[in-house]
Amino acid sequence: MKMNESMKLPRALVVDDDVMMRLLIRRALEREGFEIEEADDGLKALETFARTGADIVLLDVLMPNLDGYGTCERLRQRPNGAQVPVLMLTGLDDLDSINRAYEVGATDFISKPINWGVLGHRLRYMLRSAEAMENLVKSRESLANAQRIAQLGSWEWNVSNGEVFWSEESYRVLGYAVGEVAPSMDAFLQRVHPDQREAASESLERLLRECTEADISQRVMSPAGGERYVHVHGVATPGADGKAIHVSATIQDITERKRAELQIRYLAYYDSLTTLPNRQFFMERLAQALQQAKRHSRLLGVLSIDVDQFKRINDTLGHSVGDQLLIAIAERVNECVRDHDTVSRIGVEPFETLARLGGDEFSILLAEIARFQDAAKVARRILEVFSSPFKLGIQEVFVTCRIGLSVFPADGEDAEALLKNADTAMHFAKEQGRNNYQFYGKEMNATALQRLSLEAQLRRGIEREEMVLYYQPKVDTQTCKIVGAEALIRWQHPELGLVPPVQFIPLAEETGLVVPMGEWVLRTACAQAQAWQDAGYGVLHIAVNIAGLHFRQSSLMRSISEALQNSGLDAARLEIEVTESMIMHDIDATLATLQHLKDMGLQLAIDDFGTGYSSLSYLKRFPIDVLKIDRSFIRDLPGDSEDAAITRAIIAMAHSLKLKVVAEGVEKEDQLVFLRQLRCDMTQGYLISPPVPAQDFLAILDRAKPAAKLQPLRLKA
Repeated sequence: MKMNESMKLPRALVVDDDVMMRLLIRRALEREGFEIEEADDGLKALETFARTGADIVLLDVLMPNLDGYGTCERLRQRPNGAQVPVLMLTGLDDLDSINRAYEVGATDFISKPINWGVLGHRLRYMLRSAEAMENLVKSRESLANAQRIAQLGSWEWNVSNGEVFWSEESYRVLGYAVGEVAPSMDAFLQRVHPDQREAASESLERLLRECTEADISQRVMSPAGGERYVHVHGVATPGADGKAIHVSATIQDITERKRAELQIRYLAYYDSLTTLPNRQFFMERLAQALQQAKRHSRLLGVLSIDVDQFKRINDTLGHSVGDQLLIAIAERVNECVRDHDTVSRIGVEPFETLARLGGDEFSILLAEIARFQDAAKVARRILEVFSSPFKLGIQEVFVTCRIGLSVFPADGEDAEALLKNADTAMHFAKEQGRNNYQFYGKEMNATALQRLSLEAQLRRGIEREEMVLYYQPKVDTQTCKIVGAEALIRWQHPELGLVPPVQFIPLAEETGLVVPMGEWVLRTACAQAQAWQDAGYGVLHIAVNIAGLHFRQSSLMRSISEALQNSGLDAARLEIEVTESMIMHDIDATLATLQHLKDMGLQLAIDDFGTGYSSLSYLKRFPIDVLKIDRSFIRDLPGDSEDAAITRAIIAMAHSLKLKVVAEGVEKEDQLVFLRQLRCDMTQGYLISPPVPAQDFLAILDRAKPAAKLQPLRLKA
């Protein structure tokens, strides 16, 4: 291939009016060792090419000023642009667009979206082909006719008397020993694979009839039974009557090139781990099946499958075990799909495709089904095979899955709609719990759109600082003095008003927005606690809930350190609250994180204690300071004897481990009296105050300044 003189790298000219597309192509090709020139329209591309040249041109079709077709046509008219390889890039995939691209001189054509993993390979293959063609052109200029067209093997055919001459290379390419057979067109055709023999014969007849050039790629059989690929390029010479009298041809063994092409196709269309078709293959196959279904007015089903808690298995047992599990799942589900007794047919051949779309997501195409219930039968069969454990080396793993189903024509007219709706149904199946399937319903889209809208508004709300903090007092149970507060985030939406946390916290956790929200809460709560102290309200502790995703972030320590440093708050006054389920996610990592927080001087609390593991063993291992009894145990105190016994046991256990205890959800005076008798350290709840904005919390502090009485504090109406 050509190389520029300075860097010795192949130079690619990328022409596209989409700056993001140019950036993506640049990144992909620079990783593959290309030097990049760019232009955002056809006219600038021609100017750049004239100034810098290029070894290969990537040309978008739809551009302002001069589109890709016109640019390619003008490029070919230039002496130094006649042979440069041109790869047309476009979102158009209709046959007319492709034909037009080749008519104006494009070397090859690729549709967007581009498979970035194979783009560099494809360009290098085009450069090698262009270099070979350039060398051939040079050879033709300096050699006689026979030498000019010779590549590996060559042969001559005297049509008038039927005599054929093969070079030694031709014998070798066809798998004959030199002189083993008399050279003839019949001997050539005998080597062609039976499936392609008739087509090869017709191509030769057309060459003689039209007296033109012919390019034929064929599979040939070796005597040992192996297969190779050959490419025949022939030129017919007409006589005085216009009929062919002579044919000169070359024959080239292109087996390695074909293997490379098949490998590129494999990379483009198959998943390397499971060997299943990938998303690109699946969508093309689905589009083909839809054409047949529309033509014959038949049903077609799409299933989306998601494996439950696959990330937990990956994190716990390692990625190699996770990969083994995906392979095992693919094999087991494939058997379900191939079980033709599962699905009722309409007298047609089975037409199914199982694909891995990425991660732990799989999709199934069921074409030519007789009724929509057949898709449900396949789903139920898949759920059944998941009920048996997966044997992965010495590990035995139980997993479940969720399945969403959509059916043509009821749930969509095109491939994108059917897959999207099956995916939507799968997410609704997730909300119904593990190991179930759901058919798509139109109301699901409305809910999904509402969820997407809320997510977009939440992102904007964080950016526009619509989040506010409410504070709920924590009171010493014996003295009723306010000793601290828990900071609770609220969303003050400009149109919806105060959005309840239950509506946006789960969404924030799912989308990862809970991390920047948590960082903001830390900064704001620390600053507020220090402001109260500076205003003369004493030393108050401030408690902040940390979400599981935020807790596992490496940036957590930095966020807390910056919040303390910027506010001036003493670390001992900041209490970090985590849940039992969070700290049991990865014991060793959790212990390291908690110990780091403790070394920073923070107070550590377990929130909602009693609803999770409630294990003495981890309480002894973890550097915890405070247990917060879940409100579900406080609600029916003191009348419920079981709740009373549990609460008494938690307080006694915590005190034996030298831990403080906070009772959440205290709403009645007899609850406070009962907790005071058990010597519970602190309480919080609506009896004292609901969570309130910072300015209302000041009113509580102001009323608490006089000598405290052993009675609950209340906000004025």
